[in-house]
Amino acid sequence: MGCVAGILPGRDGYHAEVRSVLAFLLLALALALTADIVDRIAATVNDVAIPESEVRKAIVVSALQPEAGESPEAFRSRVLDALIDQHLEYEDAQRFGSAPPDAAEIEAAMRRLEERLRAERKDPEAEFTRAGLTLGEVRASIERQLSIQRYLRERFNPVALADEAKAREEYEKFYVPERRAAGLAVAPFESVLEEVRKRSQERTFEEEIEKWRKDLREKARVGIYRIPVPVPTERARVVLSSIAKVTPTPAARVTPTATTSPKP
Repeated sequence: MGCVAGILPGRDGYHAEVRSVLAFLLLALALALTADIVDRIAATVNDVAIPESEVRKAIVVSALQPEAGESPEAFRSRVLDALIDQHLEYEDAQRFGSAPPDAAEIEAAMRRLEERLRAERKDPEAEFTRAGLTLGEVRASIERQLSIQRYLRERFNPVALADEAKAREEYEKFYVPERRAAGLAVAPFESVLEEVRKRSQERTFEEEIEKWRKDLREKARVGIYRIPVPVPTERARVVLSSIAKVTPTPAARVTPTATTSPKP
């Protein structure tokens, strides 16, 4: 899967046309902030904190939607999970020097985001303001996701190219059983060659992305906090061990307990 994102990509892959929007804003506004605290830590990724404010902002520009019967807390967790993936994927894209999107791409994605919000009878500017997002931050989020999408295409499209052997495998393992299960006629392989070739390429593309995403997670140090912990006003560096820690400098250490231990 797949969106955090995006614009957070969903679990169905980030390579699709830029993912944008969503409702259910400010799920964590009930968190009380004292005068000494400017934010709270929702998770840490490779010693870098993801503040709760970033999760709230991600909800606005994410295409993830609450599922039937899903609680606000469960939805927030899904957004946070996608946001963690986004941090890891963007870091990898930057390391390989993926070219940034041009201004026209960003503006086109921005328009799609605003159009979708309006289709949901929401005022885009008001939604951004409620989530504490400036237009510059929205564009930056879009740029980040477009960069990830471009990187995925450049890296995995060549691997996913399907020859006739792969197309035939797609035809026999998936196309034919699906048609028969639906009670539909099965067309000869030659007549659907391009269709199954494309299906094979898309399937391989998704599989390669999932393997890459899993590898990034396994190598990363990730801590997810059941109750977001305070971020001191001093600039903090997050240190992870078997118990996640927040180590501000020069202030005293705050030691919260994370729901997950760091990955090896």
